[in-house]
Amino acid sequence: MHGTPPGTATQTGLRKNRRFLTLWAAQFSAIAVVYSLSLAGAVLVEEQTQSSAQTGLVILSSILPAFVGSLFAGTVVDRWGRVPSLIVAHLGRALVALAFWVGTRWLPTGPALATIYLVNASGALLAQLAMTGELSSLPEWVPPTQLTRANALFQLSMLAAEGLGIVALTPFLIKVAGIPAVGLAGVALSTLALALVLTLPRDRGRSGPEQGRPPMWRDLQGGWRAIARDRLLSLVAIQATVAATLLLVLLSLVPGLVSRHLGLGVEDAPFLILPGGLGFVLGAALVGRVEVRLSRPIWISLGLTGLGLAIVLLSLLSAAGGLLWAIIAAIFGAGLALAFVIIPARTILQERPPAELRGRVISAQLALANAAAIVPLLLGGTLADQFGILPVMAGLGLIAIAAGAAGWAVVRR
Repeated sequence: MHGTPPGTATQTGLRKNRRFLTLWAAQFSAIAVVYSLSLAGAVLVEEQTQSSAQTGLVILSSILPAFVGSLFAGTVVDRWGRVPSLIVAHLGRALVALAFWVGTRWLPTGPALATIYLVNASGALLAQLAMTGELSSLPEWVPPTQLTRANALFQLSMLAAEGLGIVALTPFLIKVAGIPAVGLAGVALSTLALALVLTLPRDRGRSGPEQGRPPMWRDLQGGWRAIARDRLLSLVAIQATVAATLLLVLLSLVPGLVSRHLGLGVEDAPFLILPGGLGFVLGAALVGRVEVRLSRPIWISLGLTGLGLAIVLLSLLSAAGGLLWAIIAAIFGAGLALAFVIIPARTILQERPPAELRGRVISAQLALANAAAIVPLLLGGTLADQFGILPVMAGLGLIAIAAGAAGWAVVRR
C-alpha cells in the first residue's frame, strides 16, 4: 500500500506536497555538502602532495565504505524507520563537515590528509544511509501516479546539487576564504538538511517489536532474497547496475578519447561530457512527464538499447574522424537514454517489493552498483591500453544492447 497523506491527492501535484518538497530540499542541501567536501579534499591533497596517486586515493577511500554502507543501510532503515535514519545521516554529515574544518584548519599536513580520507569514508557510509532512507520514503508520501516524476525531480536536483558543489560553491569558497571554509559551509548545509527532516512525521520502522524481529544477519539477506525471487526485480537491478557501470567506464575513457582520437586537449574533456548531462536532464524531464505511455520495463529496455547504439555510434564516429557536432549528438543521445534507464528502474525498485522490504531491496541494488564500480577503476584503463579505447567503447555499447535485448525478452513473456 502507498501512503498518501492528506492534501497530496494526485491532482494537486508535487508542488503542493509539503512532505515531498521538504525531503527534496533536504536532499539538495546534503548532496551539495558531499561534493563540496570531496572536491575540496582532492584540491588540498593535490596542493600538499603533488601526487596523482594520493589524489586518486581520495576517490578510492569512498568506494569500499560505500559498498559496506549499502550492505547495512537497508536493514537500518527498515528496522528503525526512514525519518530517524535520515536524522542520523544528516547529523553525521554535519559532524563530518565539522571534522573537515578542524582537520584542515588546525592540524599539520599529515593528520590533515588523514582527516580528508576519514571524511571521505564517513561521508560515503552516511550517503548510503541517506539515499536508502530518501528513496524508500518517496512511495509513502507520493501518490503512485506521481512516483516516476518524483524520482525524476530527485535525480535532476542531485545533478544540480553536484553542479553547485563542484562548479560554484567550492571554487568560490576556496578563493575567498580558503579550503577550511568549505567545512563550515558543509556544517551549515547539513544542519539545514537536518532541520528540514526533523519536521517530517516519524515512522517506527517495519519490523515490529524488538522481541519479534529476526536476527540481524537474516535481515541483511532480506533484500537479496526478494530480488532473487522476483524475475522483474532481478532484471531491473542488473540493468540499472549495467547502466551505472558503463557510465563510469565511459567517464574514465573520455580523457583518452579527447586527446588521442579527437585532437583536443585533455582540459576539454569536461566540455565533451556536458552534452551528456544535458541529454540526461532532458530525458529525466521527458520520462517524468510521459512515462505512462510505455511500461517501465519497456522504458528501461529502450534506454539500454539506445545507450548501446549511442556508444557504438560514438566509437565509429571517432574512428572515422567524424564531425564534432555528430560526436556531440551521440553523447547527448547517450545521456538521454541513460535517464530512460535510471528513473524507471528506481521507481520499480521502490514499488515492486513490500513496504517492509523496500529499504533492503534498494540498498541491495546500491551494493551491487557499488561493487560493480570497482570494475572501471581496475579494468577500464587496462583494457583500453591493451586493445584501444574505441574497441573497448564498442564492446561497452554491445553490452548495453544485450542488456536491453534481455529486457525486451522478459517484457514479451
